[in-house]
Amino acid sequence: MNSVREDADVDGNRDAIMCLLDDEAPVVRQAVLKELTGWGSDGISFLRSIECQGGAQAHIASELLRELGWEDGTTAFRRFIRDFSYELESGFLLLDKVIRPESNPTETCLRLDDLANRCVELSLLPSSPSERCRLVSRVLFHEESLRGPKLDFHNPLNSSLSFALEEKKGLPITLCVIFLLVARRIGLDLEPIALPGRLMVGCFSGDSPFYVDAFEGGRMRTSNEVISFLRKRGLDDSAQYLLPITVGDLLRRACRNLVAHHLHSGNKDSAQLFSTFGDEFNEAYRKASGA
Repeated sequence: MNSVREDADVDGNRDAIMCLLDDEAPVVRQAVLKELTGWGSDGISFLRSIECQGGAQAHIASELLRELGWEDGTTAFRRFIRDFSYELESGFLLLDKVIRPESNPTETCLRLDDLANRCVELSLLPSSPSERCRLVSRVLFHEESLRGPKLDFHNPLNSSLSFALEEKKGLPITLCVIFLLVARRIGLDLEPIALPGRLMVGCFSGDSPFYVDAFEGGRMRTSNEVISFLRKRGLDDSAQYLLPITVGDLLRRACRNLVAHHLHSGNKDSAQLFSTFGDEFNEAYRKASGA
């Protein structure tokens, strides 16, 4: 295929690209991708307009949007939910793109890599899981000064990974996810723990489990101390809360937080959007169970 761009304007090439969308030849596909990349925002609008029309070409347009990194964050997150193959980092990066469309997942991953590399620089091997957790806490909460928000707890951006890394503050769930992702990078196997009113991180690889409270600067607690923490606040102290939750449940909790915080901020449309994600998760679990 000859270059479809050359000096012609975008409008003059729309029909040509439409005719080539379903051509599976690799050389044609690459030429189409190159052409659309040159269109910039016009290319995004062009493909999304085809998506809205439905049919076979709508599916192709969706594939091209994904390949070009132009997929709408909401669409990408819905697809992730429906695929029912939940992975922590992918899920929260996709959710971040919905919360904060300008976020760059690659930059977020590189920042997490940097934090993990700093942990490695400070580590003394061999070390126990508890020692490595203290090391992650040192980097995140002392060197980087990550903390919980004091004045704007209900700001929806506090659920954003990229925002938390940039502004050094986030909800307990956001801080826990950052802790988990950094820990994973240094070979530390941890799990999310969903207590009533508080997310923590649990470690079950030693003789006795222990818990890290990221919202309190990485404070480490035993099982009995976590139960005492709940009782002092008049919260349910059932033993089930000391067990790990799934990535899907963690993402659902994040979406519920976003519904509440958008309602608190008066953003009813945004609250409704995150509420529909909860419905999507429920439907995905229903289908997976065969119900």
